[in-house]
Amino acid sequence: MITLIKFAVNCMMKSENGRFISMKVVGLVTEYNPFHNGHKYHIEEAKKSSCADYAIAVMSGDFVQRGAPAVIDKYSRAEMAIKGGADLVLELPVCYATASAEYFALGAVSLLDKLGIVDSLCFGSECGDISSLKEVAGILAGTTEEYDKQLLSYVKEGLTYPAAREKAITAYLRSGNASHSTDPEQAARVLSSPNNILGMEYIKAIHSLSSPLRPVTIQRKTAGYHEKELSQAYPDRGPAGNQAGNQ
Repeated sequence: MITLIKFAVNCMMKSENGRFISMKVVGLVTEYNPFHNGHKYHIEEAKKSSCADYAIAVMSGDFVQRGAPAVIDKYSRAEMAIKGGADLVLELPVCYATASAEYFALGAVSLLDKLGIVDSLCFGSECGDISSLKEVAGILAGTTEEYDKQLLSYVKEGLTYPAAREKAITAYLRSGNASHSTDPEQAARVLSSPNNILGMEYIKAIHSLSSPLRPVTIQRKTAGYHEKELSQAYPDRGPAGNQAGNQ
């Protein structure tokens, strides 16, 4: 608590005429499992793209998504993050850190929002287009009973939830009953990538909490989550990253 109070005080800069000017703060939602140069790049770009002076990282503790134990303890990962450019690291409670994308995002956004000093939330995405993410997130947040029934039918057919949602939203937009004019194919492309999906959950959480946080996205430049070969040194922690880590 003392560290957080000191940080909040440091987020105000005294000007020459004696007035205090609020500094800009960007929030990041992370696992750092483990921390690598891709994360360092994200911190640097997050500060640039949001014009922030400070970056606060909300990080999973000793357990990460899917309930797996982190490869390195949370204190060491937090220290790596600070050395890599973060200014403050806060732990995401385990009930959110191990939850589905929806509740993972809701817990992290709620934490950043309650701090009262964070201006924006920056996350990586495959599309790198915040307008597209906002548009599709808005559709998902305002779907109808017709969409819900279609989604359930695809799940009963044996599709995974992400695949069922992608098909259901495409069918919903093509039905002519949707109040949105979004291109169904564009929506499907956005929904086909995991970091896009997580980004939309952040946007939905910001909306549901009526938070003033401004969402900002950076296009990911590493191997995609589902890829099995490394195109660069620091991929997502998907099949490619796991294979590299096991070598």
